[in-house]
Amino acid sequence: MLKARTNKLNKPEDGNFGKVWNYICDQHEIKECFTEGFFSTVGGNLMAGDTIRMMEIRQNRIMAVCEGIILEVKNEDTGYNVEFHPLSTKISKFPGPKVEKEKPKEEAPPEFILGTGLVEWNLGKRAYTIFANGKPVCEVENKAEAHAIARGDKPIPATV
Repeated sequence: MLKARTNKLNKPEDGNFGKVWNYICDQHEIKECFTEGFFSTVGGNLMAGDTIRMMEIRQNRIMAVCEGIILEVKNEDTGYNVEFHPLSTKISKFPGPKVEKEKPKEEAPPEFILGTGLVEWNLGKRAYTIFANGKPVCEVENKAEAHAIARGDKPIPATV
């Protein structure tokens, strides 16, 4: 039983014959469980007639489920040989979690001064202050850039 638990095979139900084992596939897909000799490492815990219920789990979510039955367990010199057969050829797959895509934030289009702005040198701040409709709009250190903004040739710089 300890070896079964270390191999993620756990929780047998009901009596000695025909136990139902739950197997969690968290490192591989369920299809790998159907390969020959997959359950041979835990053959000492299994017997013919046992059922194994397999679940593929990714990030705490069940992705697929399937059941199979043990047809025969042989104890050989090299270890156990477990013959496993799926009860259904269909593996029940479940959709992954819904991931909502974040919409990119739309940036506001750049603002321009409409008409004619006024540029004044502010000696205290050592920058040019640009006015539109008598209200200060922004400050720029470059004189040519300040006049281009005041004419409406360049957008008003975004203040952070």
